[in-house]
Amino acid sequence: MTDVLKALKSANFLVDAHGQRVAVQLSMASWETLLDWVEKQEDAAIVKAAIPQLKQLRSGSASEEWLDWDAVKEQWDED
Repeated sequence: MTDVLKALKSANFLVDAHGQRVAVQLSMASWETLLDWVEKQEDAAIVKAAIPQLKQLRSGSASEEWLDWDAVKEQWDED
């Protein structure tokens, strides 16, 4: 989180003739730090949403949405 705060604090603002902020400029390193943070937040949300389904799977009552890996692994697109 320290890196994210550091990236945010490094922002440079472009202001218009009235002194209003109209754009922001970041270094590529700061931009990539922020993108990584956003992606981690998205991943955490996906995992959090899946926890109830995983608990259901653990209890032996698998959801109809879950697929057996052995049945689908041949179709997996490895890029």
